[in-house]
Amino acid sequence: MIENESYRTAPSERTQGLVFYAPQPEDGRRVYEAVRTWGGLDLNSPYAYLLACDRFAEQSCVAELNGELVGFLVGLASPQAPDTLFVWQVGVSPTLRGQRLGRRLIAAVLGRAPQRFAFVEAHVGPNNQSSMRLFEGVARQYDTRFESRDDYPASWFPSGHDAEQLVRVGPLGAGCADPVGTGAAPNHQE
Repeated sequence: MIENESYRTAPSERTQGLVFYAPQPEDGRRVYEAVRTWGGLDLNSPYAYLLACDRFAEQSCVAELNGELVGFLVGLASPQAPDTLFVWQVGVSPTLRGQRLGRRLIAAVLGRAPQRFAFVEAHVGPNNQSSMRLFEGVARQYDTRFESRDDYPASWFPSGHDAEQLVRVGPLGAGCADPVGTGAAPNHQE
């Protein structure tokens, strides 16, 4: 499940001074607390976030503003598809939603190793239009295709969970090092 943000609002002065970096294991607690308090995402165990910030840090990113966690991306790359960044969760502080921070987190991960990933994928619920717009925006940003298909039916989940669609953006090409308009890079202040 992906936390959403509007693609309509350009980054503003409110986001100047953002710092993007690969998480450290100790960031797992902060990410867990963010998911718990910001709402909108499935809350996983604290261990899952610690593991993500440790073992999957290369595919993940945190964003800080004045030392405060304001956004994160937990990404995975499987041995079956090493050229695909699977975005497990993206979270944005309610105070910065609508500033394209989710898109900038994705750009920061892609910018760390521009030749590594050819595709970005995520599961998105069928009613989650904000997440669909996020990934459609990533496709526009990289001037590439956006595809969506049914993937996990609701019957595979506990009662009350929606089905999940697989969204796929790509191929990305060499332009993912510094796409137009992001300025996001690891350890880069804006």
